[in-house]
Amino acid sequence: MIKLILVRHAVTNDNEESRLSGHIDSTLSEEGIKQVKKLTKYLEQYKIDKIFTTTSKRTKDTVEPLANIKNIDIIEKDTLKEISFGDFEGITFDEIQSNHSDEFDKMISQGYEYIYPNGESLIESYYRVSKEIENIISENDNKSILICSHGGTIRNIISYLISNSYEYHWNFRIDNASVTIIEVENRFAVINTMNNKNFD
Repeated sequence: MIKLILVRHAVTNDNEESRLSGHIDSTLSEEGIKQVKKLTKYLEQYKIDKIFTTTSKRTKDTVEPLANIKNIDIIEKDTLKEISFGDFEGITFDEIQSNHSDEFDKMISQGYEYIYPNGESLIESYYRVSKEIENIISENDNKSILICSHGGTIRNIISYLISNSYEYHWNFRIDNASVTIIEVENRFAVINTMNNKNFD
């Protein structure tokens, strides 16, 4: 059995301003820094064998204090990054609707298949993440693995493990600085904890 401890990075300035930040970097806000302290204290109780993050600074900054306490080197994976919003990185959905109305209409009508200009679609991000999570599971049997990544990435992981489909992507709520724990044995996944933020 493998235990996956899925952590969404703490809140960033872009999150607070509702700006799309998939592959661009964004920094933790003051609230995010407070979340990291609570999250670190909570996660100290867990046995952790490996810690994976993306190459995004916000994921590394979220779990670096824990990695230092546990004396575990962080392994960075590009393949676990958020969906790429392409040309729309750094702007809001309202700005897309106002300034790129044709693209906004396509976004709504095409749904999962919509490809952000010079970015990727949700389906493409799903298969990218699924392939990587399959590698992690196959290489880490009987281990407890913490993955700090992004809301979309974690929804992709859950969708893949539970349904082997991207169609339930939006059925899972994943908040900033939340913890979701899934145990996988013989490719059968059980969600033990979902979107937990109650660390007091």
